[in-house]
Amino acid sequence: MTGDADRLLQDFAARWRAGERPDLDAFAAGLDGLDRAEFLARAEAFVARAPRRRWDPDAFRGSAAESVVEQLEPSLGGVAGLWPSVLPDLRHRARITRRALVDQLAEQLGVGAQREKVAAYYHQMEQGTLAAAGVSQRVLDVLGGLLSVSGERLRQAGEAIAPAGAGEGTDPVFARRAMEAPPPAAAAAPPPAFDEAPRSPERLDEVDRLFRAG
Repeated sequence: MTGDADRLLQDFAARWRAGERPDLDAFAAGLDGLDRAEFLARAEAFVARAPRRRWDPDAFRGSAAESVVEQLEPSLGGVAGLWPSVLPDLRHRARITRRALVDQLAEQLGVGAQREKVAAYYHQMEQGTLAAAGVSQRVLDVLGGLLSVSGERLRQAGEAIAPAGAGEGTDPVFARRAMEAPPPAAAAAPPPAFDEAPRSPERLDEVDRLFRAG
């Protein structure tokens, strides 16, 4: 995040620890684009992880806190940093459907004939199951152009895990697991599957190299 967004996050975390419950939208009012999406994701992650005085499973079930936990679970428990939170938000702001985004991404990468495979990899990015380190900068630059952010900012979001300065002394294990909340609901059906078994470099095709070989 930029310096202003990072300072807002620090201020939000400090006020939350002091017992206040500041409004996230009001905090983010002066931010836009990836700064806003990343701030909201990091702040919500902090709220999901923040210690609570007493765990009340009945009060938690169906609450706004449970909704935040569900939304942030892929980011906190995955390998793609904040992508599961920021990519859908950026798509909505760009007013582009995932299908249209994947179509344009595949075409601009020169792999339009393998659109379904690109869709499967992009699905993994949004679900937090595709390691950010393996996604090439070329993919992120093209994706950033479609979402009006820089590829470098997307790289930073993919490598970000914990809210900066907001998690001191807290275990990185996901909050709901630590609080022994009920298991998550079944995930939505994934897009068409493809062979995800590890391959030797000589067996990788162009799409594999773009999304898995860095």
